[in-house]
Amino acid sequence: MSNEKSLEALKIAIQTELNGIEFYKIAAEHTEDKKGKEVFKTLANDEEQHFNELKNQFESLLNTGKWTSLISLGEPTPLKGESPIFTEEVKSRIMDKHFEMSALSIGALLESNSVDFYRQMKEEADNEIAKRLFEQLQRWEEGHLDAINKQLNLLREEYWTQAHFAPF
Repeated sequence: MSNEKSLEALKIAIQTELNGIEFYKIAAEHTEDKKGKEVFKTLANDEEQHFNELKNQFESLLNTGKWTSLISLGEPTPLKGESPIFTEEVKSRIMDKHFEMSALSIGALLESNSVDFYRQMKEEADNEIAKRLFEQLQRWEEGHLDAINKQLNLLREEYWTQAHFAPF
């Protein structure tokens, strides 16, 4: 992948992470669930860390023509448990949680698109540092996506039942 194409990929990645930062901040502000607020703040912080790393790589590539070998992402934030994002209480009051269900659905789309993008960039990269960076970002976003999907799956059936929605 040429430096020009790498710079364009980094621009897209930077914008994607900015979108994630803003979305998760809004989600943290609007959910009433205490655990949800904290998890969405954590997701916003994760995306901000990604943004900063991508910005550093962009500046290095732009100014020196080289990827910086110092990648400071660390390990993905673990989002585990039966209910990785919200407290169990959300399920019992799911009919009042339209925002939370929408936030999960939108978050899943953002994360899925990020996973696909980073996977593609990893496959196209011919620089080992770029491959490692995109692989790490893909792994982080897969963790986010897994947690969001797990939470969606936990709440979806109860949400549909309480809304008297039968898709089949």
